[in-house]
Amino acid sequence: MHELSVITSIVQVIKAEVGKRDDVRLVKEVHLEVGELTFLGHEALEFGFRTITASDPIIDQDALSITPIKARVKCLSCNYEGPLDYAEREEYHLRLPRFCCPECGGEIEILEGKECIVKNLVLDVEEA
Repeated sequence: MHELSVITSIVQVIKAEVGKRDDVRLVKEVHLEVGELTFLGHEALEFGFRTITASDPIIDQDALSITPIKARVKCLSCNYEGPLDYAEREEYHLRLPRFCCPECGGEIEILEGKECIVKNLVLDVEEA
Protein backbone atom coordinates (compact mmCIF):
# COMPACT_ATOMS: atom_id res chain seq x y z
CA MET A 1 0.00 0.00 0.00
CA HIS A 2 2.09 2.87 -1.30
CA GLU A 3 -0.75 5.32 -0.66
CA LEU A 4 0.29 5.64 2.99
CA SER A 5 3.85 6.67 2.14
CA VAL A 6 2.58 9.11 -0.50
CA ILE A 7 0.03 10.74 1.81
CA THR A 8 2.63 10.90 4.61
CA SER A 9 4.89 12.89 2.28
CA ILE A 10 2.00 15.15 1.29
CA VAL A 11 1.18 15.89 4.94
CA GLN A 12 4.86 16.72 5.53
CA VAL A 13 4.75 19.17 2.60
CA ILE A 14 1.59 20.77 4.03
CA LYS A 15 3.19 21.12 7.46
CA ALA A 16 6.31 22.65 5.93
CA GLU A 17 4.23 25.23 4.05
CA VAL A 18 2.13 26.04 7.12
CA GLY A 19 5.34 26.29 9.17
CA LYS A 20 6.46 29.22 6.99
CA ARG A 21 3.64 31.30 8.51
CA ASP A 22 2.86 32.13 12.10
CA ASP A 23 -0.79 33.14 11.61
CA VAL A 24 -2.37 29.79 10.60
CA ARG A 25 -5.05 28.49 12.93
CA LEU A 26 -6.28 25.63 10.76
CA VAL A 27 -5.78 23.98 7.37
CA LYS A 28 -9.42 23.80 6.29
CA GLU A 29 -9.02 22.34 2.80
CA VAL A 30 -6.34 20.45 0.90
CA HIS A 31 -6.98 20.15 -2.84
CA LEU A 32 -5.03 17.24 -4.36
CA GLU A 33 -4.89 16.32 -8.05
CA VAL A 34 -4.15 12.64 -8.68
CA GLY A 35 -3.46 11.22 -12.13
CA GLU A 36 -4.97 7.87 -13.01
CA LEU A 37 -1.56 6.49 -14.01
CA THR A 38 -0.28 6.87 -10.45
CA PHE A 39 -2.58 3.94 -9.59
CA LEU A 40 -3.17 5.54 -6.18
CA GLY A 41 -6.43 4.53 -4.53
CA HIS A 42 -8.41 7.60 -3.57
CA GLU A 43 -10.11 5.89 -0.63
CA ALA A 44 -6.74 4.69 0.69
CA LEU A 45 -5.33 8.23 0.36
CA GLU A 46 -8.32 9.65 2.24
CA PHE A 47 -8.07 7.00 4.98
CA GLY A 48 -4.33 7.62 5.37
CA PHE A 49 -4.86 11.38 5.51
CA ARG A 50 -7.54 11.08 8.22
CA THR A 51 -5.36 8.68 10.20
CA ILE A 52 -2.19 10.80 10.01
CA THR A 53 -3.96 14.07 10.82
CA ALA A 54 -6.35 12.72 13.50
CA SER A 55 -4.32 14.18 16.37
CA ASP A 56 -2.95 17.20 14.49
CA PRO A 57 -4.46 20.44 15.87
CA ILE A 58 -3.58 22.44 12.72
CA ILE A 59 -4.90 20.16 9.93
CA ASP A 60 -8.59 19.25 9.73
CA GLN A 61 -8.71 15.49 9.21
CA ASP A 62 -11.59 15.91 6.74
CA ALA A 63 -9.80 18.59 4.70
CA LEU A 64 -8.64 16.38 1.81
CA SER A 65 -10.38 16.78 -1.54
CA ILE A 66 -9.13 14.71 -4.50
CA THR A 67 -9.62 15.61 -8.15
CA PRO A 68 -8.86 12.72 -10.52
CA ILE A 69 -6.84 13.53 -13.65
CA LYS A 70 -7.45 11.33 -16.70
CA ALA A 71 -4.48 10.13 -18.74
CA ARG A 72 -3.83 12.03 -21.96
CA VAL A 73 -1.21 11.01 -24.52
CA LYS A 74 0.37 12.17 -27.77
CA CYS A 75 1.53 9.80 -30.48
CA LEU A 76 5.06 10.37 -31.72
CA SER A 77 4.14 8.91 -35.15
CA CYS A 78 0.69 10.13 -36.18
CA ASN A 79 0.33 13.07 -33.72
CA TYR A 80 -2.85 11.63 -32.16
CA GLU A 81 -3.60 13.48 -28.93
CA GLY A 82 -6.21 12.22 -26.50
CA PRO A 83 -7.06 9.51 -23.98
CA LEU A 84 -5.34 6.17 -23.63
CA ASP A 85 -6.94 2.96 -24.80
CA TYR A 86 -7.70 0.28 -22.20
CA ALA A 87 -7.79 -3.51 -22.29
CA GLU A 88 -10.49 -5.18 -20.23
CA ARG A 89 -9.24 -8.13 -18.20
CA GLU A 90 -12.40 -9.76 -16.88
CA GLU A 91 -10.51 -12.47 -15.01
CA TYR A 92 -8.78 -9.79 -12.93
CA HIS A 93 -11.69 -7.31 -12.91
CA LEU A 94 -9.27 -4.66 -14.16
CA ARG A 95 -8.96 -2.16 -16.96
CA LEU A 96 -5.32 -2.07 -18.00
CA PRO A 97 -3.94 0.88 -19.98
CA ARG A 98 -2.35 0.14 -23.34
CA PHE A 99 0.76 2.26 -23.62
CA CYS A 100 0.62 2.69 -27.39
CA CYS A 101 -1.28 4.97 -29.73
CA PRO A 102 -5.00 4.07 -29.94
CA GLU A 103 -4.97 5.13 -33.61
CA CYS A 104 -1.80 3.64 -35.12
CA GLY A 105 -0.18 1.59 -32.34
CA GLY A 106 2.87 3.86 -32.34
CA GLU A 107 5.00 5.07 -29.46
CA ILE A 108 3.35 7.65 -27.19
CA GLU A 109 4.33 10.46 -24.87
CA ILE A 110 2.27 10.77 -21.68
CA LEU A 111 1.01 14.35 -21.34
CA GLU A 112 -1.20 13.98 -18.25
CA GLY A 113 -2.11 11.33 -15.74
CA LYS A 114 1.12 10.79 -13.79
CA GLU A 115 0.73 13.74 -11.42
CA CYS A 116 0.05 13.84 -7.72
CA ILE A 117 -0.04 17.53 -6.84
CA VAL A 118 -1.19 19.60 -3.89
CA LYS A 119 -3.05 22.15 -6.02
CA ASN A 120 -3.93 24.52 -3.17
CA LEU A 121 -4.64 24.89 0.52
CA VAL A 122 -7.42 26.82 2.20
CA LEU A 123 -6.25 28.20 5.53
CA ASP A 124 -7.98 29.77 8.48
CA VAL A 125 -5.62 32.54 9.59
CA GLU A 126 -5.58 34.95 12.51
CA GLU A 127 -6.60 38.45 11.60
CA ALA A 128 -3.90 41.07 11.94
